[in-house]
Amino acid sequence: MDLDKLLKVAVRGGASDVILKTGEIPRFRFNSKLVSLSDGSTVTPEIMDLWIDKILPRQLLEKRVKGDCDFSYQAPGGHRFRVNLFRQRAAYGLVLRVISSHIKSLEELQLPAILGTLTLQKRGLILVTGATGSGKSTTLAAMIQKINMEQASHIITIEDPIEFNFKDEQSTINQREVGQDTESFAIALRAALRQNPDVIFVGELRDKETTETALMAAETGHLVFSTLHTIDAVEALTRLLSYFPPHSHSNLRQVLSHALIAIISQRLVKTADGRGMTAANEILISNANVKETILKADDFNGLYQIIAQGGDTYGMMSFDDSLLELMQAGIISSEEALSQASRRDNMLLKIQGVGA
Repeated sequence: MDLDKLLKVAVRGGASDVILKTGEIPRFRFNSKLVSLSDGSTVTPEIMDLWIDKILPRQLLEKRVKGDCDFSYQAPGGHRFRVNLFRQRAAYGLVLRVISSHIKSLEELQLPAILGTLTLQKRGLILVTGATGSGKSTTLAAMIQKINMEQASHIITIEDPIEFNFKDEQSTINQREVGQDTESFAIALRAALRQNPDVIFVGELRDKETTETALMAAETGHLVFSTLHTIDAVEALTRLLSYFPPHSHSNLRQVLSHALIAIISQRLVKTADGRGMTAANEILISNANVKETILKADDFNGLYQIIAQGGDTYGMMSFDDSLLELMQAGIISSEEALSQASRRDNMLLKIQGVGA
């Protein structure tokens, strides 16, 4: 089997992911469902080794031996993939996420208008959170592209790996890949502060050092974007605290209350026509109540009520309100809205109210 031909089939068919496992037939993911390659043959250890040798950057050979690494791959036809290489039961596996060459706008993605307003901020921290595969990278790419098209800014991205290739428009964009252009997020982020950026995108806040530097950058006049693998705003703030020892939490809360602009949490839900997925969002915008809750509350659960009450004035939105809007616009079905709701009984009442 030829890997590039296999990937071409996946792209043409509209797959989001390609899952390759030694000893099994290749499988594609379409709209959250796994489908085996109809005329595919079993991936032997020899074929898997050939594929890995073909696409793995030389500087990551050591990580291959350790059994886990992320990188990007561009096929001869120009299609790009985010790749994870891993070992399981003494054999190798590959998962390749298809990356669109077209950076969709916020409007094309049908995301709330407040996300475009957030790109006008000059300093502070904006987080996009969600599970793996929830479209965080696509949403952030749309926000960064809006800045690129409309503002004369110096944008530095630090990614693992680089996903979307940006072309300079109004802005100058420098993209650095962990493992190839820099050793780590933390090292690249510290260096970025000496590179005269206006906007910094850090692929993920995954440790204390990266988080500390990102907050410092946000406080000292830079607009910082990043991601977390958490389901909502409350869990995102709890995760950030967990990176630090308890005795420093009071100081960290103070820094967060000043630096945080917004947390956009995202889930992908099925469209009404059954042919695709769209994003439902929870949006937290920092205001006086949010700052006070971050500073003083024993936990962050009070933010749920603030989000529920902050829609009209601040542009906040709960997941359930987002689902209801998508349903009213005909983008998702009432069944999907109900199945994805955080508070099912409340959603049922709202759907019945819309029907009435």
